[in-house]
Amino acid sequence: MTGGSRQRDASRNFVLRAIAVFDRIIDAGAVLSAALLIVIMLATTVKVLFRYGLRTSLIGVDEISGTLLLYIGLLGAAWVLRRDEHVTVDLLLGHVGERTRRNLLVLSSLLGAAVCLLVAVLGTFEVINSIERGIRIPAEIEMPRAVDLIVIPIGFLFLGIQFLRRALDVRNAAPPSEGEV
Repeated sequence: MTGGSRQRDASRNFVLRAIAVFDRIIDAGAVLSAALLIVIMLATTVKVLFRYGLRTSLIGVDEISGTLLLYIGLLGAAWVLRRDEHVTVDLLLGHVGERTRRNLLVLSSLLGAAVCLLVAVLGTFEVINSIERGIRIPAEIEMPRAVDLIVIPIGFLFLGIQFLRRALDVRNAAPPSEGEV
C-alpha cells in the first residue's frame, strides 16, 4: 500500500465518519421534532382542560406552541429531504430523459443549498443582533427573540448540507442501463 493510497483511505474514512455523524444529528432532529409535536398536543389539551374544566387559562401555551412549530419544521426538514419525502412538483422531470432529469436534480439541489446556506448565514447575524440588543417578543410571556430565531440558522445549515449531499448523490449515481433511458 502506497502513501497516497493510505491517505485516500484515511480521507474516505473521515468522510464516511462525518456522514454518519451528520446522519445521527439529523435523525436526532427528527426525533426531537416528533417529541415537540407531542409536547404541543399535550400542552394544548391541558390548556383546553384548564379553560373548560377549571374555568381558568394557562398563559403562554399558544406562544410556546408557535415557537415549537418553527422548531419542528426546521429540525425535521433535513431528515425529510434525506428520505426524499419533500413535496415536489415533477411535471417537467417526468417528460425529460434520465440524463436531463439528473442534471436538473443536481442544479435544483445546488440552488436549494445556496439559498439555505445564505439563510443560515443571514439568520446567524440576526440571532447575534437580537442577543446583543436584548430584543424580547412582547407577548404573554416575554421570551428573548433569539429563542425563536436560533433554530433558523441551525435548521437551514443542516438543510443546505443535505441539499449538497443530494446533489453529490445524484451526480455520482450509476448511469441508467439501456432500457431505463
